Amino acid sequence: MKFADDAVLLAVVLLMLAIPVSAHHSLTSFWDVDKTISITGIVKSVKLVNPHANMTVEVTDANGQKADWSITARGSVSLLRQLGWKEDTVTPGMKVTVEGSPSRNPGAHGIAAGTIKRPDGSVVTFGAIPRDQN
Repeated sequence: MKFADDAVLLAVVLLMLAIPVSAHHSLTSFWDVDKTISITGIVKSVKLVNPHANMTVEVTDANGQKADWSITARGSVSLLRQLGWKEDTVTPGMKVTVEGSPSRNPGAHGIAAGTIKRPDGSVVTFGAIPRDQN
């Protein structure tokens, strides 16, 4: 009976260790961090939610075709707040330029954002620690 109890205890411990590992994902699994792209468009929505804040930006290409781009923050809402983000940092209707890592999914309109340039020319980070602060 002792062996069965030990086996159950070991199984429970192993499961508990596996949960945190599977609960999060690597940035490089979804985003090509070796590349940087830039888009300019109009913010349609901003959601400061965990685990990653996100926004939707409508981009119009050279042919006049519109596409919604999904922009994912590289950090948590807590990090954004530490970096100075407030509800009015970026708002719907604002024209922005977003720079970051493109999606690894071919044809996907997605970016893991590093920086966002606002209409006044100021630049805010979207979850990544600015290079000059590393």
